[in-house]
Amino acid sequence: MTNFIKWQHTHKHLLYGALIAAGVVALLIAYLGGSFEKRGHVRAEDVCRHVPDRKKTAKIFNSVLPQTPKYNFDGTWRPDRDWGFKSTCTVTGDDNETLFILTAEMGSARSWKQWAETEIPPNSGGTPTNFEAGLKGVSNSEVAAIWVPCYANEKTSKQPWNMTVLADALKPLEASDNEARQTLIELATDFARQAHKDAKCDLSSKLPS
Repeated sequence: MTNFIKWQHTHKHLLYGALIAAGVVALLIAYLGGSFEKRGHVRAEDVCRHVPDRKKTAKIFNSVLPQTPKYNFDGTWRPDRDWGFKSTCTVTGDDNETLFILTAEMGSARSWKQWAETEIPPNSGGTPTNFEAGLKGVSNSEVAAIWVPCYANEKTSKQPWNMTVLADALKPLEASDNEARQTLIELATDFARQAHKDAKCDLSSKLPS
């Protein structure tokens, strides 16, 4: 009986030791995975100046961007009224890894299918679906792209030119696929309205009001 009691005590000690070791390993994995990192906070004034409604955009970013201790913003704003127009806002994490890009750039007018094949970046966001915006809107859970009418006669070429607007999540958003898609559409549409205005486009944007 004494030996059995000793065996029970030893067995319990081994079991407790195994549980503690497993807990330590789990905590270490969580730490290495960044679970204990403080999440950075995006302020309205952090967002690129040429992004519309920076307060609203900051709120969206705080809710869906992948976790990182700090978010950095870098923008390009070249408001030339011609093919050279460019408006971008890039979000990077603490390790300088690009997380998200808003961009608006010009391209010669062509069919929307040709546009989609050449301008929408490859991604793993699932099957793309269309939405009503511009000449064509295409989205999934990682990118929303809009083909926006801009110039009837571009300054240099004297030809029709349109604008490609992208809300591109290079790292998956912290949201369901449907929520991510709707968020990307909202960001792309807002950015497209501002870019269309900044580029002094003379064609109707065909964007929803």
